[in-house]
Amino acid sequence: MTPQADRRATAVNSSTDPRILGSITMNNVAVAIWQRPPVADFLAWLEELAPARLPRLRCRLPPAWVTEAVAHACDEAGTPPGLHRDMLVADIAELARRAADVTGAMMVDLRLDVSSGQPCPKWHLDAVSARLLCTLRGAGTQFGPARPNGDPANIWQMRPGDVGMFRGRLWPGNGISGILHRSPPAGNGPERLLVVIDPVDEAGSC
Repeated sequence: MTPQADRRATAVNSSTDPRILGSITMNNVAVAIWQRPPVADFLAWLEELAPARLPRLRCRLPPAWVTEAVAHACDEAGTPPGLHRDMLVADIAELARRAADVTGAMMVDLRLDVSSGQPCPKWHLDAVSARLLCTLRGAGTQFGPARPNGDPANIWQMRPGDVGMFRGRLWPGNGISGILHRSPPAGNGPERLLVVIDPVDEAGSC
């Protein structure tokens, strides 16, 4: 293996400007974080919802169809209608559009996961080219630079509402990520609502 093929991307870019997500395509950038200011009343509404009322979804679809798919998932879960539900649907649709725009993908794999505990406790890279992660409720994803034994030397944690674009193991070219991530350890907070979006080119359906 040549030194070039073994190169690891280790930079983490962060900004309050959403265009920061596009920096994931730059040399040596493993993670791009869009730091979003919290919307207090929206977060309070989400945290007050019973877990059964949070939308769940696993679907491959064009970004333009995400609004309808998430609205249907909210109907299925009995998510109360109103301004905050509309904000939730619109936010997830925007995240899908931005994730697709970063890589020029025509489709996205969208997951809305509701969980307690620590569903992904091991430090890892995802088996995708890139993945967008955004915890809308509960503790945010942890990430950090890998060491030879596989565990990060330093651990950082995304805030609720922050949006992270992570390189995966299938990132094209030689710049594989040197930044690992995992679910946060279980605590006493509310069940998490995690948005997971993978840009893809293959067609699919809900």
